[in-house]
Amino acid sequence: MRDAGMMPPPAVHMLMDDLDPPYVGYVSCRPFYRGADAVQAIARLGTLPAALYATRLVFGWEHADLMTALEMPGDPFPTALVTVEATFTGHTLSWYPLDITWGPRGSVGVPTVRPTWGVPVVHDDTRLPAPVEAALARWRALSKADIEKTATKLQRDGYHVRLVDPPA
Repeated sequence: MRDAGMMPPPAVHMLMDDLDPPYVGYVSCRPFYRGADAVQAIARLGTLPAALYATRLVFGWEHADLMTALEMPGDPFPTALVTVEATFTGHTLSWYPLDITWGPRGSVGVPTVRPTWGVPVVHDDTRLPAPVEAALARWRALSKADIEKTATKLQRDGYHVRLVDPPA
């Protein structure tokens, strides 16, 4: 965000509580068009965690970007980084509001971003954007899909997948 002047795409980080350390990797969203394509792209973030039988997820996105992509009413939207820690029985949303000041051009030739952070807010089991709810439902249903094939298909479709190596 600071160096490239861009917000990261929606992503899901996967954890398995019976491992030490529990972090197993992440999937970040493929590029998408506004509207139905954005909904489908974000909902698919639950596919790999379902195949892995991940026990906990942490979703992250930038609120204004996501609301714009989903073509929600109410523009302009407040800027905030949002994280959702989810279990099979509920979730906690953390809202990190920020104001953006544009800085000098960064390494990729676009203006950098200088955030000024507001006071974080935490909500338990609050309503989530529909595609995030869909991704959670997909994950909570679990899947007997082949992990490697699932990861390969996501990558072929433009998602960025990173799984950590298991501890030795």
